[in-house]
Amino acid sequence: MKNCIRTTTLAIMACTCSFFFDERSVQALCAARPDDRDFENQTTDVIRMPWIVEGRGGIDRDKRLSQSGRNNAWIRNNTGWNGIRQAVRLNAGDTYTLTGFVRTSGNVRDGYFGFRDSQQKPVSEIKYGPLASYTQLKVQYRPTVSGTYYIFTGIWALNQDSWAQIDNFVLRFPCRDTE
Repeated sequence: MKNCIRTTTLAIMACTCSFFFDERSVQALCAARPDDRDFENQTTDVIRMPWIVEGRGGIDRDKRLSQSGRNNAWIRNNTGWNGIRQAVRLNAGDTYTLTGFVRTSGNVRDGYFGFRDSQQKPVSEIKYGPLASYTQLKVQYRPTVSGTYYIFTGIWALNQDSWAQIDNFVLRFPCRDTE
């Protein structure tokens, strides 16, 4: 409900606002993970911890190819799987939302973005195709077992030069310090 009183002679607007929240429906979300989510801590052209490259990939440093900031990761090859991943700890029963920005060459048909379990088996993922400009991808996962999982993105290169540029991962999850 909003009540406003306008004083025209002074051109000042005073408002009083009332908001009503049902405390049971409000849950704070955190977005502190993953580590080096925008690749700004990468100090060489080689992908380093906490990220792991699968196949062929690297870091574009100060090349003005990122979605934002100075750096982004890239994967590129003419055959096989090429991707990046990072280990994260997830708690059973919590819902996690992963977002990231990806752009690709026009021939990418089999790109994947999501979560894997500790054995590298996909547990929640989305498939993407060609992305001419940076596009935000989003996937959710609610594990039934607490432990180590992996966030990842990658492409299958099918006998032709294919690439993807990756930036700005965010993993949102319930904040434990607000309960």
